[in-house]
Amino acid sequence: MRGYIALTPKELATFLVDGESRFERAFITTQAFFESNSEVDEEEREFDLSCLAADESRALQGTQARVGLTIAVDLKSAQTGAEDGSQVLLLAPISWTQVEALLVAETLEPELTWYATQEIADVLPQWVK
Repeated sequence: MRGYIALTPKELATFLVDGESRFERAFITTQAFFESNSEVDEEEREFDLSCLAADESRALQGTQARVGLTIAVDLKSAQTGAEDGSQVLLLAPISWTQVEALLVAETLEPELTWYATQEIADVLPQWVK
C-alpha cells in the first residue's frame, strides 16, 4: 500500500544516511478518507494525501519552514496498525528501499515537485540548515 510520510529536512537527511527510520504515522487511503473522497479517482486522492503530508511537514518545522517534504513509500501490511482519519499508525521502521519518491511543496499552493530517490542526495542540501 502506498503511504505518504511527512518529515523535516533533517529527518530526511538522517534517514538517507541511516537507511532506516521510525515514523509515527503515514497518510494513506483509509476507509474514512476514501468515503469522504469517493468522487475523485485514485490519482487525485493520492495527490491530496501528499499535500496533507506536505502541510504536516511544514507544521513539524514550525515558522521557519521553507518547504513541505513528503516521501512516498510502499508500506507492508505488517508495518501498519490502526487507522485514524486519513492516517495509519506505523508499527515498524521504514527502510530506505521502500521509498519511491520525494514530493516537495515549495509554495503554499497545492503543487508538488517530484524527485526520484536517486536525486534526493543532490537536492537535499538546499533545505538542510
